Amino acid sequence: MSGMDALIAFTGEGYSMVCADQNAARSIMVFQQEEDKIMQIDSHKLLALGGDAADTVQEPEFFQKNMNLYALKYGNKLTTHAAANYMRGEKSAKLRKGMTQVDMLLCGYDDDVGPSLYFIDYLASMQKLDKGAHGYAGFFVNSLLDAHWKPGMTLDEGLKLMDMCIAEIGKRFMVSMPNYLIKVVDKDGCRVLRSGKAPSAP
Repeated sequence: MSGMDALIAFTGEGYSMVCADQNAARSIMVFQQEEDKIMQIDSHKLLALGGDAADTVQEPEFFQKNMNLYALKYGNKLTTHAAANYMRGEKSAKLRKGMTQVDMLLCGYDDDVGPSLYFIDYLASMQKLDKGAHGYAGFFVNSLLDAHWKPGMTLDEGLKLMDMCIAEIGKRFMVSMPNYLIKVVDKDGCRVLRSGKAPSAP
């Protein structure tokens, strides 16, 4: 479960944008504030992760290696939709064997579909969304996303909306999250938009 992790994502005109806080913490201790919680699964897929520290390393690596094996074996990569269903199936199979405490937001770009976002939680429920969030941060930003997200947002508009969400968390959430990492995936692949200190409220 990703209670103390802030994961936010949405789609725009030709891109999917995802943001995560950079705190690495357990209980009342913060170990570092430069953690990368957004894993690049392949050239056009990003996976934001929140939950148990060990599970958020082992489970996505398992997904990544098996998806790479599939690509080597069959000569083509899984689509974002197929990847989301694969991850959901693996998590579902583990529910009664050795479930993992990981919530995920999968962002991807496919030539025939465009950008997409999948919300997957630790109980293996999955939903394709235009916008979503995991963790306590979701209580604060979902209303902002509902009010301000719109189809076809430009990259600049998307970054402005993400900054609004980050500012709202900083203003209303009691846990200090000073640093955030923002990544985007589009037809050109995955890249980092910004890392480090959160901006002031717009």
